[in-house]
Amino acid sequence: MRRKFLRRSGLLLAALLLLLFGGLLVGRVRLAGLPALRSGPPVEVTLQVAGQPVRVIAVQTGTVSIKGCHHDGCLPEWAPYPLRFAAILADPSLGARMPIWSYVIVHPEGVHVVDAGATPSYNDDSSWAPERVTGQLVRSFIRLDVTAEEALPGRLLALGIGPAEVRAIVLTHQHIDHTGAVASFPEADIWTTGAEEDAARSIGAAPWRWREPTTRIRRVDEEGGARDGLPWKGVALTSDGRLEALHTPGHTPGSVTVRLRADQGELWFVGDTSFRAVDVSPEAATAGIHTDVSAVRALQTWLRARPPPRAFLPAHDERVPETLVDAGS
Repeated sequence: MRRKFLRRSGLLLAALLLLLFGGLLVGRVRLAGLPALRSGPPVEVTLQVAGQPVRVIAVQTGTVSIKGCHHDGCLPEWAPYPLRFAAILADPSLGARMPIWSYVIVHPEGVHVVDAGATPSYNDDSSWAPERVTGQLVRSFIRLDVTAEEALPGRLLALGIGPAEVRAIVLTHQHIDHTGAVASFPEADIWTTGAEEDAARSIGAAPWRWREPTTRIRRVDEEGGARDGLPWKGVALTSDGRLEALHTPGHTPGSVTVRLRADQGELWFVGDTSFRAVDVSPEAATAGIHTDVSAVRALQTWLRARPPPRAFLPAHDERVPETLVDAGS
């Protein structure tokens, strides 16, 4: 069995290496040639949490375009992550733009944000000066379009929320389109995981772009403990325990899922565990970029089995406005 696995992996790797450099070049050209699309308006609902009103606001912080093999894995799910990542680099195709969502939860105890979105500096060559090779590699397979007004700080100011009012930002993972605006919130706790920090370089994260010595890093996997009825360690972000951050490895080793238990039902902020709510299912196609597909499939299966009413809010689903409105009705 092991010999067969190694043989199949070797054949896949040889084919991918032949395509790799051409894919990087063609992919970069296609990424650079796409016109920008602007973000839509925020979508807001007010839910009841333990009888108190809590506003949940989806704000779009630009758009992202990724390779086809990134969006839907084009190798077998058993293929090792390095091979699936090589396939993404070699793929010359580019998918349609997807929104980049940050979620703002205005709780009586403070404003919590899920993911910090993208910023225009991503497209500024000079901003990559400390790691030019990393910048060239990441931008060869991920295209971000965002203006200063669309970035999270501008979006929040338009809602009447200043940076100092943000109590915490939860990063579902540290891919570049989820961490962009962290540095604009120096007084907020930044929730991630130690596992994500350990894996940062291997997953293409660039924490040097947003992290300072004074950044208030908190780690769900180190500070968290068992949560009632849940198979993962997590932390309560509010004293009522109704807003939780859970360490759910799969998309990346340190991925985090956020749960809000409203009186109307559960809201699950799932990051990139699935790009669309409808794909939170073990039967749906799933991303080629997951570091551990089997863990993602287990998480999708568990989430799909949650009793209704419940809503899944991914980071890149074009139907988030409808999903959020339905959750508030």
